[in-house]
Amino acid sequence: MAANTDSTSGPLTNVLILGKTGVGKSALLNYLFGKKVASSGTGSPVTTKGIHPKEPFKYGSMNIKIWDSWGLEPGDSETWKSIITSAIAETRAARVRDWFHTIVYCVDAQKSRIDDFEIQSIIKPLLEDGNQIVFVLTKSDVAGEAKIKETTKVINKDCPGSPVIPMGSEEIKLRGGKTTKPFGREQLLSHIAINLRHNLMNQFCRNTQEQAKRFAGHAHKRVMDEVKKELGTLGTATYGKKFEAYLGDKISREYQLATESLFSLTNRNYQEINQLSSSVFSEFRGEVIAFEKELLPAVAVSSKVKSLFSRKDLLALLAGGPGFLFLFVKNLLRAKHYAQETEKLLKAADERLKNEAETLLKKVREREKSRTWKV
Repeated sequence: MAANTDSTSGPLTNVLILGKTGVGKSALLNYLFGKKVASSGTGSPVTTKGIHPKEPFKYGSMNIKIWDSWGLEPGDSETWKSIITSAIAETRAARVRDWFHTIVYCVDAQKSRIDDFEIQSIIKPLLEDGNQIVFVLTKSDVAGEAKIKETTKVINKDCPGSPVIPMGSEEIKLRGGKTTKPFGREQLLSHIAINLRHNLMNQFCRNTQEQAKRFAGHAHKRVMDEVKKELGTLGTATYGKKFEAYLGDKISREYQLATESLFSLTNRNYQEINQLSSSVFSEFRGEVIAFEKELLPAVAVSSKVKSLFSRKDLLALLAGGPGFLFLFVKNLLRAKHYAQETEKLLKAADERLKNEAETLLKKVREREKSRTWKV
């Protein structure tokens, strides 16, 4: 499909392109766009530090927005890792439309290897974070079949299951007068479109797990801050039924709010993925898919956090105490004891909220697997 710059309608996908300095990212960009959008050089950085968005171009009805990156250097791997990690974390906190939907990692096919610092600092952390990486073998037109096979073998060993696409980005005159034509563009763009939902659902699952931790952490902190305030610096608060009711209500209210916020965000993300998937599947797979509008519409309502804490749990907290000490020391130690016991209850609440998210994700994975889509 021919590229054009009319990006006023249709779905949009974000593609992040990574790779070492001199690997041929700029030439790849120019090839994908069908015009010069980046300066190319040999062995020296041609992109300034950071991640830089390009104007979207069309592939069918899909708008592809490419984010170019500063070339990776061995001595800058930690800085580079920090930039990428921060950028991905920032987009994950936003709407699905702002995520990096596909990550393309460029490897020079002529080298027949990936450096250890690339694997350890960049590639493995990205994979562990739920990102699928598409490896593009740049300069495949001059590398030859033997080196392409060797480089592919290396990638398959370090990153099993990751797609590998050989590409030649420029017209090159070889020895003997033969001229090569650019190749691989259609294969790469088609892969980005067809595998879009798979990539997004991987990120969705990872994002939901991280958000469950975040929402639980916020609820945990709010409860502890209030409980410590209620206890008082010297433990002079009044305990008994009143404190038991206060603690139960406070925990229930905060964790119910966290649960509702988590699943509201989860459903919103899921719906956005479905909307994007529907339009892409229709064009690139020739399939019309009726996706669910929501995951589990009643999950937040049915999640009664009060049931996490039985009366026995709260009574056990209130029954403890330091024994017969002087009043001042007794109150001081009692406040500390209550705070410690409350902390235990909240850790249990954290785990139960995260387990609830995992239960939902298990159903999501089963649902995706049952579709048996062919890539």
